[in-house]
Amino acid sequence: MDKRLNKVVVTRLSADEVDEAFGLARLAFPDLTPGRWRATARRWTAHPAGTTGALVARDGAGRLNGLAPFTVQTNLQAGRSLWVERVASFSLLDARPIIEALADGLREVARSLGCRGMTVQIETGDRALLEALGRGRGRASARSTLVRATV
Repeated sequence: MDKRLNKVVVTRLSADEVDEAFGLARLAFPDLTPGRWRATARRWTAHPAGTTGALVARDGAGRLNGLAPFTVQTNLQAGRSLWVERVASFSLLDARPIIEALADGLREVARSLGCRGMTVQIETGDRALLEALGRGRGRASARSTLVRATV
């Protein structure tokens, strides 16, 4: 197997990636329309270091295979916190490296934006994300709160 395929690079979503990322956005939000996605993603990319945006992951071959939208919220208990509504990833073999790279990227974004914590809304089957965020707790990182999605 080509070792470069295991490499995952995480960056902030750029304006050039908006249309390409739509498929991943639909994995996380099945009812999302192209128009709503473009309008939201363009707001995020208008302020590349802002408090609202998305991380994208690419494999070593350059294929987009992960998406993690986020926003900073402030509440009385936790103070400034990074809120992650959902994380989407796609891999034919193993999505775990993608999820781990996105989790590391989210922790870095939380630190860079001065967040004291991170809240991640998860679906029942998101074990890889749970594990990846749990491994990061031993490092100097933002505290993570995992919230189960409700219907």
